[in-house]
Amino acid sequence: MIVKFLKSHFKRTFQFHRMEKRSKICLSLSLFIMFFLIVTQSLVIFEIFEPNYIIDVIEYIFVLSFLPVFLSFIKDFLDKINSKEDLLLEEVIKKNTYLEHAAKIIRHDMHSGINTYIPRGIKSLERRLNKETIKEFKLEAPLRLLNEGLSHTQQVYKGVFEFTNLVRQDTELQIESIKIKDALYKYLKRTSYKDQVLIEDLPSLNVNESLFCTAIDNLIRNGLKYNDSKTKWVKIKMIDKKHLAIIDNGRGMSNEQFKKMMKPYVRARCQKESGSGLGLNICVAILNEHEFKVNVEKLEKGTMIAIDIERGL
Repeated sequence: MIVKFLKSHFKRTFQFHRMEKRSKICLSLSLFIMFFLIVTQSLVIFEIFEPNYIIDVIEYIFVLSFLPVFLSFIKDFLDKINSKEDLLLEEVIKKNTYLEHAAKIIRHDMHSGINTYIPRGIKSLERRLNKETIKEFKLEAPLRLLNEGLSHTQQVYKGVFEFTNLVRQDTELQIESIKIKDALYKYLKRTSYKDQVLIEDLPSLNVNESLFCTAIDNLIRNGLKYNDSKTKWVKIKMIDKKHLAIIDNGRGMSNEQFKKMMKPYVRARCQKESGSGLGLNICVAILNEHEFKVNVEKLEKGTMIAIDIERGL
């Protein structure tokens, strides 16, 4: 039983089944040599064997033979790692090509439908329907939904359009001076949680409006999602002249936890809420593109995320 356990543990530790035949032989010889040296030295130490010249010569030969065998194993191991890195790089380049193609489709092919054909079609339809016809066939709600749906789609498209800029090489972030409070109200007005967000007076900032609002919205949704309070809320305000803060009454998160959770695909253990683990990562990436620094503080009840916006003022 012990032998079987050691054998299976050895295989799991060294991933023996994934090794090439040459690597298996070299590793086996290296371990055998080490085992022999340990045994012989143990026998000498416990005075079972008397130290003598023959034993010393044999051990010396084994030490000399150990080096080339073990170095050969290391070389094969490093070659395999380099090979995997090359394959991974090739896969990344391939995926990036697909991503750039998808970005091209979004930026050009979808633009006409979302920003030209559909708006013209709705306006043309509205011109042909008089008030009596709209009232008679109860078309007020469908027309309102069409217009609101179009506005929402255009807003989402604008965000995706700006985000695909980050994929392209040698591109600069398109920024302009905007009133942050107005921009956030506009961004949040079609969300189901707009009434849970309190926005105080905020300054104008030089930012990419769509991307910046996307980043702040991610922080808002996290503050409401990871929140066990009966009345959930998020407050956005200036805590001093150069720090914009997003404060919630949720479970609370320290700066160390934030740094861990902002890594892609990382989610908290025992987290019951669903998610991809990309929200914070994308949010921080956008803020970094603006050269804004983020610091997180766990409050007695909730979290305060302070964004240094000095470069945007």
